[in-house]
Amino acid sequence: MSELRPEGASNHRPTPQGSFSLAASLGVRRGNIVGPMAFAGLFALVSTAVLPWWWPAAWIAALALWEFLATPAWRRVQALSAGQGLPLLALLNFVSSWLYGLLALAALGAGKPLGVAIGVTWLAGSFVNAIIYFSDNRMLLTAVLVPPVCVAIAGSLLGFGPTSAALVALVVILANLVAAAAFKNDHPQLLRRLAERQCALADAERKLSIVVEAAGDGIYEADLDLRTVNVSAGWAAMLGYDFDQLPALTSAGMMALVHPDDRAPVEQEFFAHFRGETPHTTSEQRMLCKDGSYKWVLSRARLIDRTPDGRPRRLIGTLIDISARKALEFQLATARDLAEEANAAKSMFVANMSHEIRTPLNGVIGIIGALARTELSAPQRDMVELVQSSAQVLERLLTDVLDQSKLEAGEFELQPAPFELTAAVEAAAELMRPRAEAKGLDFEVRLAPTAQGVFCGDAARVQQIIYNLAANAIKFTDAGRVRVEVDAAPSDGARGAAEVRIAVSDTGIGFDPETADRLFMRFVQGDGSVSRRYGGTGLGLAISKALAEMMGGWITAASTPGAGSRFEVMLPLERLEAQPADRTAAEATELGVGMAGLRILVAEDHPTNQRVLQLILAPFGADLTIANDGVEAVEAFRTGAFDLVLMDMQMPRMDGLSAVREIRRLEHAGGAPPIPIAMLTANAMDEHKQMASKAGADGHIAKPVTPQSLLGGIARTLQERAGATERRVAG
Repeated sequence: MSELRPEGASNHRPTPQGSFSLAASLGVRRGNIVGPMAFAGLFALVSTAVLPWWWPAAWIAALALWEFLATPAWRRVQALSAGQGLPLLALLNFVSSWLYGLLALAALGAGKPLGVAIGVTWLAGSFVNAIIYFSDNRMLLTAVLVPPVCVAIAGSLLGFGPTSAALVALVVILANLVAAAAFKNDHPQLLRRLAERQCALADAERKLSIVVEAAGDGIYEADLDLRTVNVSAGWAAMLGYDFDQLPALTSAGMMALVHPDDRAPVEQEFFAHFRGETPHTTSEQRMLCKDGSYKWVLSRARLIDRTPDGRPRRLIGTLIDISARKALEFQLATARDLAEEANAAKSMFVANMSHEIRTPLNGVIGIIGALARTELSAPQRDMVELVQSSAQVLERLLTDVLDQSKLEAGEFELQPAPFELTAAVEAAAELMRPRAEAKGLDFEVRLAPTAQGVFCGDAARVQQIIYNLAANAIKFTDAGRVRVEVDAAPSDGARGAAEVRIAVSDTGIGFDPETADRLFMRFVQGDGSVSRRYGGTGLGLAISKALAEMMGGWITAASTPGAGSRFEVMLPLERLEAQPADRTAAEATELGVGMAGLRILVAEDHPTNQRVLQLILAPFGADLTIANDGVEAVEAFRTGAFDLVLMDMQMPRMDGLSAVREIRRLEHAGGAPPIPIAMLTANAMDEHKQMASKAGADGHIAKPVTPQSLLGGIARTLQERAGATERRVAG
């Protein structure tokens, strides 16, 4: 990307459309190459995750050699006229574009998800810089765009061959080119609008300064008996009048200067003051100026005299020009709207990325889960467990990113329900026990007698806090122990409330007080070396803190470097007498939810996900019918008989939500009992669950799935539909 925006480009703006300047283009090139080479070095370092180390090293060396050898040629361009220098400039950029694109070619050619991400990111930057800095000259634009486009095509074919995956990768890459072109079209207009608003704001500030300096606030006095109004020179100047030429004003004439839309509230403000309801009037209104325009003013007035019978007689008031403030308010409102649109776009991006990442991850987790249930040799089982562990870590990271996004957007909602505290703690802790034992650590769970019983709260989020803290403790402990302690003490507040305290301690590396102040910030770990050695995103503690505070509690951390750490959480939860209402998927299965002979209609467009479901459900004797999209699913439902529908949400021709609505319509039209429907989808955010429920689905199973999560989700869906049917009959 250096050929498009070398060092020093940040100090140059692209020339306006249609006014390309060779001198300006050369100005973009001036400066050293440390910045671009450092940026290339960063990408080279990241690419070692998918390429042999010598490949990026050789690439960096080639770039450095090119930049050195090409320097005389760049100087030669500066000495030529525009007509003579343009072809040479295009040639230099063409060669640079090829050299800088080789890393993207190699990364795409590796055929790995990370390689695709590296290649797409690099090419996206190339497209954006090319469009911004060279779109005003077709020769230069072609010279810098042809290499990355060729790299996109060749890299996709090298990485995936002539397959649909290669086509998808190519479409995604070229979509960045389209987005860059759209950005180029919008960018000058946005800059122009910003400049116009800045000019308007500066002009308003200048006018306000002149008014204040010349006459101060405008002052007026009204005699309500005589219906006359006297104004100051400042008042007249504020509305554009020469004081000596200002015609005589009456109270009715002054009210006529108020904008028609503002007159009613202004009159109501005066009448309330005349009745003695307010000490003075205060109103923001638009006043008609001499040139026919309206100006925003702040009017304050006070009645200073009444007639013997109590009628208002004399009124004194001031006018302050607030047009500048109103203009700023309008700009802030516009900026707020833009920010809300950007936030909505970010939410859509997070949702789409969640779906796109969860879909292939579902294939990995589902198939490896099915493979783990087969007979394997010891080395094979070790490899399967390694893949399972890595996939679980990836899913955890994805969930952390989604949770953080929802927390930032204020869309995160707790779902309180009765639950057994000790059972929830043990379930979360037991997930960590194998990881601790694999490192040779003692893993202890101590539950105080006061923690026994049923509490009201979001059990899943309580478990998430324990999971995050325990995982953090295990990660940073190489020897010794990790301990989870839970107790519950009566609260000083409402009756039945309890302060549940969860403490997770370890004998790990610890941290100093300065680090403790930063631990609960997003993307923060002890230091950079810790991040490289132990990995992680630095979101776990930030999310745990946010969850604890949402529940009305707090979280603290204390540590001594080299002697371990202790994290303590307090959650105010209500203690209940009743037993928790929820039952696990295993309990549901024991109550008679069997899979043998169950006729299941599966609507899923991805072949890998279809195979995952077959591998998991076929051994249990389930009879699967596969539909590749919503249209096929509705047709299969129309002509077949099924016990359950598993419906993907995003499919071609007809999406899953539309298919669910159509199935419910057919049932209603034919008088058939509703069939249990579970959305089996990578769209796992709360709004997606609400959309599924509104469409008529009974359950939601989030991808990626494991055999346990899929069977448990099916059991819950069947139970939910059976319970809904019972409630309808009873009603």
